[in-house]
Amino acid sequence: MYTTRPVLASEEIRTRMGMVVAQHPLGTEIGLEVLQKGGNAVDAAVTTAFAMGVLQPLMNGIGGGGLITVHMAAGGGGAIDYGMQAPGRATTDEFPLEGGMESMDAGSSRYSRNYAWPKVKDDMLSSGYKSIAIPGTVAGLSRALDEWGTISLSDALQPAIKLAEDGFAVGAQFTLSTVARRDLFLRFPATTEIYYPGGYPIPVGGKLIQKEHAESLRVLAAGGPDAFYRGEIAQKISADVQANGGLLDVNDFAQYTPFLHRHGKLGEYRGYEIMGLPGPTSGPTVMEILNILSTFELTGTNHGDPATLHIIAEAIKLAASDRFTWMGDPEKTGAPIGALTVPEYGAERAKSISRQAAGPAEAGNPWPFEGREKPADFPGPAGAAADDGTTHISVVDKDRNAVALTQTNLAYSGVVNPGVGVMMNNGIGWSCPLPGTVNTIAPHARALNNMTPIVLLKDGELAGALGASGGRRIWTSVLQSLVHYIDQGMSLQEAVQAPRIHVEDDDVMIDGLFEYDTINGLKSRGHKVTIVNPRYDYAPYAEPNGIAVDGSDLRSAVYPVAKLTMAAGY
Repeated sequence: MYTTRPVLASEEIRTRMGMVVAQHPLGTEIGLEVLQKGGNAVDAAVTTAFAMGVLQPLMNGIGGGGLITVHMAAGGGGAIDYGMQAPGRATTDEFPLEGGMESMDAGSSRYSRNYAWPKVKDDMLSSGYKSIAIPGTVAGLSRALDEWGTISLSDALQPAIKLAEDGFAVGAQFTLSTVARRDLFLRFPATTEIYYPGGYPIPVGGKLIQKEHAESLRVLAAGGPDAFYRGEIAQKISADVQANGGLLDVNDFAQYTPFLHRHGKLGEYRGYEIMGLPGPTSGPTVMEILNILSTFELTGTNHGDPATLHIIAEAIKLAASDRFTWMGDPEKTGAPIGALTVPEYGAERAKSISRQAAGPAEAGNPWPFEGREKPADFPGPAGAAADDGTTHISVVDKDRNAVALTQTNLAYSGVVNPGVGVMMNNGIGWSCPLPGTVNTIAPHARALNNMTPIVLLKDGELAGALGASGGRRIWTSVLQSLVHYIDQGMSLQEAVQAPRIHVEDDDVMIDGLFEYDTINGLKSRGHKVTIVNPRYDYAPYAEPNGIAVDGSDLRSAVYPVAKLTMAAGY
């Protein structure tokens, strides 16, 4: 649909001036209103992000963290990593194991047998006060406004304040989520008060009201980031956490600083510049896969061609092995993350791919491509936990500034601190409770995360913005969407909706919408194939969304399966 009037839709729309895609219709409308009032893409994205923390408080918010990639048409864009960090007192000693490696955490092992870890006693790694990491959202979004925005933090917070104060009608996904986690929510009185008022979950269509959340946002609007990291909000959160056996304290808040990357270029693929986040994110993994695929002729191939999908599966498998073997906080481990994005390394990895048969899921040797040798004491492989609480926002404005923003609470701790009203993250759950791994719990460490907000440039001009929610499936969904769009000639809308696979080891999880010839073609090449079909409440291959630049038009890409992803433009 093409429109010159503001429109909200769960299908592709085409506009000229500006566009917002977000995973809640009210968030999308809020972002579009910022653009219409003259704000730029960063203003709209940050305002939408704060609002999404109210609209989807289990998935993201000021109690969590995220990543943002920014393109400014006049130059000077970049990216910010405002992911969560472990508290200063966080060590593996604080998280005793429930059993041996036979007691794998279901949240990890459902994606990979090779890269998971044992359960922790009393689920302390994934819920409750000990699971809470240092939140980065306030610092990251504030920094983005300072660097590239035109409105104040106070202005960006006003829609979120109003939503929290007045309330809004919840949808089916929210109600189902609260029912599914009833026992967790009822453990904490402040959480119960918000999400189980009167002892019952809020029904579909009922109002979610977050008065204390609204007040915290007002304090933030008046005092800026210092009110959160050095003022009364940090003090309230820390006092409650400390009183209940958690690790987070005021010193952790005070030392937190997001990572600003002035350029944010990961690499190039078939003439497109891939802008995203380096470090312990999914950006380097996506770039490694693209570098591997660049050695194969995929242009013009058909989606579902088993020979092509075999190559894609093998490339993903190799990069996944590297991801979970070599990626952790480079500040703590010296991880060779930069080497994973070197084109020559991708070409070297591609040599191990057979066109006829599936190969083993084995890590490569990236160290020479960074000009150094592997240290003798470099830690072992770890993997990363799967997050279930994430949201993605894509924005392009009239000047063709663009933002891709992904933020998360991981899967949330269940804790709402009294007097704060915000659902806190369980970000420690991204880190491995076993000592001696590349992603081991460590003081102030950044755990390996799954987010990868991407901006595409072609000949220096904006071509699109893309990202996804969906935990450990995010990076495979973004990767395949790029291949569908760049190599297979789909529109971005077609690209995000086309059936996908997910691979981490020798198992290929495949969408049942693929033809039997495709599935049997993978099996005949030696792949272990499991068919998993999406449901209305569950998207097993993640939920990507984005915006493509098509001449003078903007074209939305939405994937409204579990979350109510909507596009709006004018």
